[in-house]
Amino acid sequence: MSKQKSYDLWHTDDPYLNERKGDGFISKDDERSQNGARPPIIDDDGGDGKEEIDRGQWGNKAEFLLSCIGLSVGLGNVWRFPYLAYKNGGAAFVIAYFILQLVIGKPLYFMELVMGQFSGKGPTGVWAMNPCAKGIGLSMALISLDVAIYYNVIMAYTLYYFFSSMQTTLPWTVCKPEWENCVAKRFKFPDYCTGNETVDYALEEACRCTYNVTLDTANCTQLNYTGTPKSAAEFFFYEEVIQRSNGIEPENLGYPLWWLVLCMLLSWIVVIACLIKGVKSSGKVVYFTATFPYVVLIILLIRGALLDGALDGVIYFIVPKWEELLKLEVWVAAAGQMFFSLSVSFGGIIMFGSYNKFKNNVYPDALLISIMDVITSVIAGFVIFTTFGAMSKTIGAPIEDVAEAGYGLAFVAYPEALSNFPIPQLWSVLFFFMLFTLGLDSEFGLLETLLTCIQDEFPKTRKYKGLMCVGIGIGCFLIALPVTCPGGDYIVTIMDHYGADFSVLFLAACEVVSVAWVYGVLRFWRDIEYMLGSRSCTWPFWTVCWAFIAPILITLLFIYRMVKYSPPKYPTDEPFPEFAQGIGWALSALVMCPIPIYFLYSFFTAPGGFIEKLKFITTPSDKWQPNDGNRAYLTQSQDTLQMGKYGVENPTFN
Repeated sequence: MSKQKSYDLWHTDDPYLNERKGDGFISKDDERSQNGARPPIIDDDGGDGKEEIDRGQWGNKAEFLLSCIGLSVGLGNVWRFPYLAYKNGGAAFVIAYFILQLVIGKPLYFMELVMGQFSGKGPTGVWAMNPCAKGIGLSMALISLDVAIYYNVIMAYTLYYFFSSMQTTLPWTVCKPEWENCVAKRFKFPDYCTGNETVDYALEEACRCTYNVTLDTANCTQLNYTGTPKSAAEFFFYEEVIQRSNGIEPENLGYPLWWLVLCMLLSWIVVIACLIKGVKSSGKVVYFTATFPYVVLIILLIRGALLDGALDGVIYFIVPKWEELLKLEVWVAAAGQMFFSLSVSFGGIIMFGSYNKFKNNVYPDALLISIMDVITSVIAGFVIFTTFGAMSKTIGAPIEDVAEAGYGLAFVAYPEALSNFPIPQLWSVLFFFMLFTLGLDSEFGLLETLLTCIQDEFPKTRKYKGLMCVGIGIGCFLIALPVTCPGGDYIVTIMDHYGADFSVLFLAACEVVSVAWVYGVLRFWRDIEYMLGSRSCTWPFWTVCWAFIAPILITLLFIYRMVKYSPPKYPTDEPFPEFAQGIGWALSALVMCPIPIYFLYSFFTAPGGFIEKLKFITTPSDKWQPNDGNRAYLTQSQDTLQMGKYGVENPTFN
């Protein structure tokens, strides 16, 4: 039996069964789905009359909210947000971040939740609303795969530090003989030694004091270093944990480091075990993984606030440098952090929304989740800067010299700061376990996005969900092996810079235009009204953001990033070699090309002339319908809006 025939049976022409109720759209059939139940959908692939395997739903709303919070709140909130904040003017960056959250982040988050919940489809299936834009969903799946691969390697770093924290002496507090110019802890080097043995003893790594028994005097001389001294924590991460090579060239890449391979294997085992049954299993895990980080962050915040010098760090974080708001670089950095943090245009939000009950109220959900993301970033900022304020006072150096770029903040500067706490092993264990749980939630969303896309395109694969999860996990593990090599740090940079940075801006621009301008804002609001019973009193704000502010700002930011393109660089400030940049651009093309390719494919395979082809590929397909199964709603909504059948004839802005 075909799917079309199954719906003909479900939506009978009996006037009693199809009696309109309430707002004019809900039929007797729809009353069966008021609590999220769906009418039976017949598998159109097999033709054997068997029901399609259920996609599943969240056990309750708490699982959905915690999963969304876990996806949005990740490792980037702990090291990326604080670093970008003090690099781009402190509170000025935070202000730019808040503004972009309001006019881009929250509207796109709300839009994606509605798309997934209304259709009950993932990032690829949802584009039945605008068939020519299905390439956007494919690009989302590829970007999620790219991030999932290298994200688990960073999680492997956290596991290595987690186990290393259980030693009597923290290994990043002790210098090894082969580490030249190493100091156990950073401090401000004196211009000269005082000659006072008592005073200079505190600077024993900068001054060597000898005691003359005969003359009863101390002779203190300053030690000379052949280069700039580095802390043991920096040596430990770059020389022992990842053993970073001098370049990404094949001869410098090296072989996989066995300790990182084992830690990455353990990380993948945990991820697969939690996802083996999809949202039914991951939804239970997030009760712990999404709440535990807040417990640790609050504990670290209280501890950091009690440190001497903590106030200096807070002032640095919250006092704005207003002139920084006039720099486009600050706004671009804030936009990048917003997309990276909220995970909009990665597909995960659409995917999580698709497992919701049809009548779930997504208004407060979207606001709560996006607000929690901001709150977490701010809390993490206070945690980091109270600690660094104290560290700055201890070593006598400016705060901007305490922190490191990138995830060096989490694996170099902060471990060194934790070593100054009482019982440093305890704090280190808590901190790195928190980082692992933060990454775990994000990894759930990234991998589940890919799985959902495959299962929506090939429904029969749902019966093999566990095997698919294991297979994809093994595949990603093998692909990520080069990232565990000494040159793997540079591979992570390429995968992040080219595969998941400005590529997301391109996807976001295409996504919001495809929904607001092609499908139509009025159509979209009518879908929301049907699903929730009413539209928000703030709907004019959302409409203006979707139709004008978001697409214009995102497009301008993308153009700026392309015009001001700067290749990733080595620690020596030398750009990556051309072949590495070529690989990066190939990766960008891989994740972005599905959008134009699928559009052209749809256009040239559509029937009719030029205008007819455009009409055909922008018209919602037969698969576009509410997740309650009310197929007749589409015709009714078109009549109510008095609009044409085709998206290109949508009079939204008349």
